[in-house]
Amino acid sequence: MFSKLVAEKVLEILGNDPIKVLDQCNCLNYTYVLIRTGLGEFLGLAYTPIEDLRAGEVGTIPRVEELPDLVTNLDSLVRAMGIALLNAVSHYLVTRNRLSLLPSDLKSEITRLLRPRCTACFIGSITPVAEKASEVCSVYQLERRSDLRHGSYPDIDTPLIIPNCDLLVITGSALINNTIDYILSLKKSNATVVLSGPSAAAYPPVLHELGIDVIGSSLVKDPYTAIDLLKLGAGYRLMDKRGLLFKYVSVRHHGEGTRGN
Repeated sequence: MFSKLVAEKVLEILGNDPIKVLDQCNCLNYTYVLIRTGLGEFLGLAYTPIEDLRAGEVGTIPRVEELPDLVTNLDSLVRAMGIALLNAVSHYLVTRNRLSLLPSDLKSEITRLLRPRCTACFIGSITPVAEKASEVCSVYQLERRSDLRHGSYPDIDTPLIIPNCDLLVITGSALINNTIDYILSLKKSNATVVLSGPSAAAYPPVLHELGIDVIGSSLVKDPYTAIDLLKLGAGYRLMDKRGLLFKYVSVRHHGEGTRGN
């Protein structure tokens, strides 16, 4: 599975560096995990999949060594916790390895990728960017949640749309709801794949190695202020408005590995 491969590769890069989980919570809009490292504290975020909640046991404390199992757990809340921990560890690796991430806006990068008469598919609710793209090419949106669908198509139409698209823009929630592998298996061989949103903050070189061409995500600059807002039900837009996020775009360069479909 894609998520498991990402987790395994991140752990391999992490090595024996000590990581301590300080706090975690499945909040209304986003799940978070706070970790302490030798370089300070880092907060990872992941979409809380409220549409996939089930009655079951709770209380799983995320552990770094169990990361591959967490991101593939049958319980969606545990998977969200695993992706949040993955993103926190990845933020640490970005800092430890002095990875240069350029501040950029996803809308600007998508605009650069568009070509006249191309076909683009936005998987998840990314309406402002999709609207911008529709000025240049044919655009489809797919959305699982009926309350967010509006003019989008339901995800049951995925196999009818994705194979015809030149550009796929996938929200990071696909890592949590277990649809990422299916989506990638349907894409055209020459399609450009973009992974976006706070849940897509895994270590960029790993995502690029596994076939993601462009990543548009964010890192939390002030963990404790963000936690206070998340516990009150805050979402991405409010955290961005408060200046708590470093938004970046990472582009796969020629020669980096790709993942077969």
